[in-house]
Amino acid sequence: MRILITDLNIKLDGHKFGYVSNLLKHIEALSTENEYFILTNHSKEFKLASVKPNIKILNTTEEQQTVILSQKHYFQKSAEEWKIINNECLKNQINHLVLMELDPYQVEIGKKKTSFSIAGIWFRPYARMQKEGPGLRNQIVFWRTILQKKLTIKWALLNKNLKKVFILNDEAMPNWLDNQRFFYLPDPYFEYKTIENFDLREKHNIPKENLILLQFGNMDERKNNENILAALNNLDEDLAQKISLIIVGKFKEGYLEKIKNLIPENSKYQTIINDEFVSDEEMESTFIQSDVILRMNINFFGSSGIVGQAANHNKPCIVSDSGVMAEQVEKYKLGKIIDPYDINAIKETIIYYLQNPRSRNIDGEYYRQTHDLKAFGNTLLRI
Repeated sequence: MRILITDLNIKLDGHKFGYVSNLLKHIEALSTENEYFILTNHSKEFKLASVKPNIKILNTTEEQQTVILSQKHYFQKSAEEWKIINNECLKNQINHLVLMELDPYQVEIGKKKTSFSIAGIWFRPYARMQKEGPGLRNQIVFWRTILQKKLTIKWALLNKNLKKVFILNDEAMPNWLDNQRFFYLPDPYFEYKTIENFDLREKHNIPKENLILLQFGNMDERKNNENILAALNNLDEDLAQKISLIIVGKFKEGYLEKIKNLIPENSKYQTIINDEFVSDEEMESTFIQSDVILRMNINFFGSSGIVGQAANHNKPCIVSDSGVMAEQVEKYKLGKIIDPYDINAIKETIIYYLQNPRSRNIDGEYYRQTHDLKAFGNTLLRI
């Protein structure tokens, strides 16, 4: 069996590279006669390599990447990428294609039956979506988006060789969608080395008695920093001075200034902002030494690798009360679930973790057993 695994949109602004690089580790540990081809976009930011004879690393050329990036419209860009993927499959006599992100290629997949079978991870299913805000306009936008997404996946499924559509961490949705080709895929946590002698409190001058709240990832409005800061601004001074909020991740253009303007000059709580993508080693070291992980996203209903990262280090999460994350946190007892718009609920939950140190000790063992790299790799690559 010849299997091609691809992601042509890897950037170091999330865990996309983590999926591919760790899946490569999983494949290298397998005892199999299968041949694996891993195709990624041309980039100077990352590099994949393997000494295994049954694994070949492929990249788009600089010229191909220029053509892709020159496309002005989403579907034109996807069509160019699909052309490359399809050609590599034909050239290397691929039997099975694994798309690490199915979403961009749904239209292309539905156009013509392929000579190879296909499986892919569907990141933005429509069934979990909810209307954003009140009013007729939001209602129309909501239903239009639902209809577009529903028709697009139905179009892709016209290709009978699209055998498996995986949905991360959503155990319920495959049943909702009433089709034999939707499957649950555990969203894995990844383990990285730590920085030797790393001390988070010393690095940022954090008092030893302070509760460390960690907000991690690509920063934009969905991360809900506005309501988190509003909750901290409402804390009594004696409580606020025992809180340290660490925000780590690259900010969307203009968003950092907006957030800084929400922090009073005389605020008693400590705010540490690191506007960059840190190394895997620093991420791992930071998670280990934080107390509570924040994931109160708004307008987001899917899975998040942050929950798994927190569970791996037995750190509680505070997550939004809708979508996959809420169900995972409730099922595996990984933290607290709250309304992300309820500033008082955010405030009271932070106070709870501050005043009850033992509550910060969760047991992520059950989650780790069912969401490790082996569970992810075996499910995704099972044909």
